[in-house]
Amino acid sequence: MSIYKLADFGGRFLTTQTEQHRGRTFPGVTAYVEWFKPVNAKDVSVTFVHGGGGQGSEFLRTPDGRPGWAHAFLQAGFPVFILDRPGHGRSQWNDAVLGPALPLPDYETLHPRFVEPAKHALWPEAAKHSRWPNHATRAGDRFMASQGMMATTLAAAQRHCEAIAPELFSLTSKTVLLTHSAGGPCGWAMAAVGGPQVVAIIAVEPQGEPGLVHAQGTFTNGLCAADFAGASDPYRRPITFVTGEATWMRRSNATSVAYLRSLGYNVTHLLLEEHGIFGNGHMLMSETNSDEIAALLIAHVNQHIHVTGTN
Repeated sequence: MSIYKLADFGGRFLTTQTEQHRGRTFPGVTAYVEWFKPVNAKDVSVTFVHGGGGQGSEFLRTPDGRPGWAHAFLQAGFPVFILDRPGHGRSQWNDAVLGPALPLPDYETLHPRFVEPAKHALWPEAAKHSRWPNHATRAGDRFMASQGMMATTLAAAQRHCEAIAPELFSLTSKTVLLTHSAGGPCGWAMAAVGGPQVVAIIAVEPQGEPGLVHAQGTFTNGLCAADFAGASDPYRRPITFVTGEATWMRRSNATSVAYLRSLGYNVTHLLLEEHGIFGNGHMLMSETNSDEIAALLIAHVNQHIHVTGTN
């Protein structure tokens, strides 16, 4: 990994108004954001939004110990902000404020989809999966250790992220939202709050499609399960979908891209195999060719989104 110099790094909790429950006062919806700002930084940052029951650490380091996507974007000169969504990572889950949560996930549920798709063959493309790190690295165990509780409904998860979006965007200035999986719907909703401050969205295998009936709710608002709290159109900016060769998300992502294009939006769909990147499942930032994928995304941002800076 190349060496780069930082002008600043740190983190803080994003907070909202306190809430009263049974005569006790608790913090309202909270989240944690960590940032790294390189010397001679570009004027547009990148904000990482994790998926499911995960956390922002997924973008700092791969589960087999290699530098994560955050380092690649820092080397390219982008200030980086890494969000732990409310109730995830360093932001504690409080039922009284966030509502109920799903049970903690187990190996039997997650490994067939994330770690060993080819072995379990739950969808046709799973046979092409070849990029999870070697089991000797304990990458599967570290992945499981990172997975926590999440909201019982998609609407609740959306509301949580909308609540902390104003304070988040007060820190990021102009930013590209880079979302993953269940962070995808949160990203659309946050962009509706952030307006022109969100200059583009890179949605890495985002969850959902119009009308999809999911165990956590139905996608009744386009690519989200609830109406937007923000007033801006979240799709009125450059949108890029990123999909791996061996994931179960291929049909859903294609359906969402077609939907947005039918409405006249500017949408690019990066199918990794069309760029010589093969064998990837859903956790693109964690797999053995994650550096190649990061390089593709950085080149895409530099080509299609106006940024300035000396890096």
